[in-house]
Amino acid sequence: MTANFSFKRIFQLISKQWGENRRMYLMSVLALLGLLGIVFGFWAANGGPRYNEEAAYLIGLFGLFITGAIFASTAFNMLGSKDKGIYWISFPASHLEKFIATWFFNFLVFSIVYLVCFLLLKTGVESYIRALTDNDPGKYAYKRVNWNDKNGINAALPYFISAFFAVQAAFLLGSVTFKRFSFIITIVIIAAFLFLFFYYVSKNANSALANYNWNLFSLRD
Repeated sequence: MTANFSFKRIFQLISKQWGENRRMYLMSVLALLGLLGIVFGFWAANGGPRYNEEAAYLIGLFGLFITGAIFASTAFNMLGSKDKGIYWISFPASHLEKFIATWFFNFLVFSIVYLVCFLLLKTGVESYIRALTDNDPGKYAYKRVNWNDKNGINAALPYFISAFFAVQAAFLLGSVTFKRFSFIITIVIIAAFLFLFFYYVSKNANSALANYNWNLFSLRD
């Protein structure tokens, strides 16, 4: 292992990782297409007669969270095997270079591939919905997202993206920390943390409002 940073080694690591795992990555893309296709197919079959484009984006966002977490939890699964772990750790590259190469596939490439799959399937489903609305406009309708609406999904989108970064980071950390069952253990830890956080917020909110009386119209001493 070397402590010197080198972009050339990063590209070599990326090429090496693709060569060793391309079959798994391609199978993952097919699985992702199949999973999204099933969900979109279910929505197309049961979401009518009044379809809402916002529902398609919600499907995409929640799918991004779930599949991203699963993929990130496998980022450092080689550490769970003694032989693979020793080979990976002793490979002549810095830890930072190895992390960047892994991050490249598990975040950057994954996000781009997911976006492409989502847009392809969304376009296909929209073509089906357009055919329904064209054939029977009195029965079927498709409500488009108003991106100028401050109370629509566009207002929540930055928070979803920030949460996605946090979730990806948590599952990447879990993949490094836990040799086995990293996905399940990370979910348990995140759930426990969220429970404690909301409990703390609720407890403090109740304490702050303990000296107030509620009525239908106002909050007063």
